[in-house]
Amino acid sequence: MGSQSAMVQDSVDSGAAHRPAAEVDDAYRALRKGLLGFLRANVHEPSLAEDLLHEVFVKATRALDQGERPTNLSAWLYRVARNTLIDHYRRERPTAEVPENLEAGAPFSLPPEQTLALCLKPFINELPEKYREALLATAIEGRSVADWARDTGLSSSAAKSRVSRGRAMLREKVLDCCHVEVDRTGEVLDYHRRE
Repeated sequence: MGSQSAMVQDSVDSGAAHRPAAEVDDAYRALRKGLLGFLRANVHEPSLAEDLLHEVFVKATRALDQGERPTNLSAWLYRVARNTLIDHYRRERPTAEVPENLEAGAPFSLPPEQTLALCLKPFINELPEKYREALLATAIEGRSVADWARDTGLSSSAAKSRVSRGRAMLREKVLDCCHVEVDRTGEVLDYHRRE
């Protein structure tokens, strides 16, 4: 994660003593790209979209620190993003109408790949320690296998093996729990929980 994550973490660190940082961090990693795309589609200026994304996660962190507990964190974050866009347009042009495509409509529906990504960390946490550490470092924290190998003192081949085995174990856990439909490129089209 880049400077955006550091800013979010700084905002979280300056918050209340009890903070659901892990919740926000997981959501940030899983939804950052989708939320940023949503914001960019509505402001058409990449740097402004980044600023608004930061504002979204600062607002989310504060709300969670104050005890708000959304049942669907991803949909709630998209609602926070939508409200942040509305606030932005009101600040910029207080007399202008809010664009119609931001009007309330059906609840946000995230791509299946993003909602499924939110489920992965609990599965990863169930893996044996050496595989859990490998996947947390590479899949969740976004570190390269080479960096993780160097930091842990593992050989490159041992690190690759742990990551590969961890992914296979994670895949098995996900498929035991859910039926996942993918296209021929491997993109998740849909999933549902098995009975």
